[in-house]
Parts: sequence; structure tokens; C-alpha cells
Amino acid sequence: MSDVYLITGAQSRMARSLLKWSRERLAQEANVSRGTIRIFEDDQPIRESIVLDIHSVFDANGVECCPDGSVRPRSDNIKDFRGIGGCDRFFANIEKIVKEMNTGVICRIGSQKMLTRVTGRNGVTNFDRLQDLSKVAPVRCLLLDQRIYLPGSPSFEVRVYPEVRPSIIASEFAYGEEATFAVDQDDRYSFCHPAYMVLEYPSLAKRMFEHFEQHWLEAAPYLPSKKGTAYIGHQGHAAVGHDEPKRQVCY
Repeated sequence: MSDVYLITGAQSRMARSLLKWSRERLAQEANVSRGTIRIFEDDQPIRESIVLDIHSVFDANGVECCPDGSVRPRSDNIKDFRGIGGCDRFFANIEKIVKEMNTGVICRIGSQKMLTRVTGRNGVTNFDRLQDLSKVAPVRCLLLDQRIYLPGSPSFEVRVYPEVRPSIIASEFAYGEEATFAVDQDDRYSFCHPAYMVLEYPSLAKRMFEHFEQHWLEAAPYLPSKKGTAYIGHQGHAAVGHDEPKRQVCY
């Protein structure tokens, strides 16, 4: 993980000062103990994955910690969610927005891992998170590849592109006035939770919704079988078989 920038304890103190947060508040947001924050801010070593998680908390709350050691408010309307708790914070952000704006959620999933890899401190998948989110807002999911399968019966609408497409690295989410690009981090690192870049640009979110609607009309319903086989439901498309893999756990 030598190519990943790790913030310092001094930057954490400065970032908390900008946010007017106590150590207790940062510990709560990062889902770690107050003692862990104290150790880190006293410049003692802690796990790199926790440092990245703390960094993600600041990114998601409008504070940028730069490689030159400086700390400044973010002015680019970008929020980053990454780290062990990144998935949980990202979906909590979606839930907050949809409740405030009474909006639905759309997503285009580009990889199997984005749905079925176990991530976060609670050990759940993004499929589980979408299931929970569908209880508070309409959720529509477009699978970009017929080879992507769902590990259960979805409580939200799912469709599949009618033809097999090349693997696409990024997945996309849109809700309210926010647009998100999500990628799976490199499996070579032990720290391999997805990273989400959220853009607070209403015009981009609007275009993403419009683009999604066009493809949604072309796509076929996803109809899972009991053995993990996805059947494309209209226009006479043939069934596509899947050997159901084990749940992918990310440590």
C-alpha cells in the first residue's frame, strides 16, 4: 500500500478543528474507539486501513488532507467514501439525501464484486444495502453484463442489458442532485473495499438519470432462478446460466 497517501496525526487534529469535532465525534464517525484516535493523533502507529478510514471520514465531510501536510476545506463539490466503513457511510449518505429530497435511486452495476463482496464493519454486501435502501426509496438497478448475478430475490427493480458487454470497471449511482462513480479497489491489497467518488453536481445527476432511462427501456427484466441462473424475461432472449460463486469476503 506504499502508493496510497496516509494522513498524519497532525492533519487529523487540524481537520477536526476545521469541523469543530471532538475526538469522540471522529471516533463515532470512523467507528473506532476514542483511544485509537488519541493514539493516532499522538503520532503513534495504527493500522493503515484505519488511517485510510479516518481520511475518508474527512473527505466525506468536506475537508481535504493534502500530501504536502496541509488541510483545507474542499471547494470542488466532491465527497469521497472509501475505507473499511466507506460502503456504510456512502449508503447512509444516500438514505439521508433521498429522505430530504424525496427522490429515487438508480444504479448501473459494472462488476460482480460491487454487489456480492462482503464489505464494511457490519460484514454485509451492497446487495444487502440496496435491499435495505429499497425500504425507504424506490431503487432501480441496471446490470451491465448478463454474467452478473444477484445472490437472492431483490426487493428492488432489476434489469439487464440485452447483450453481453465487455467488463466495465466503474459502477454508477445517482439520487437527488448527486452522481457517484464507484470502483473496486485492487485485490492485491488487503484493503480492498470499494471507493465512491460523489459529485454534487445537479446537472450531471440529471444527465445520468436521463441516460439511465434510455437504457432502462432497452433492458430486459432480471428473473433469477433458484440455482442462481438469470433468465432474461422479454423479447425471447435465451437463458444465461451462472455457477453461483461463494460470497466474496474483503478483509
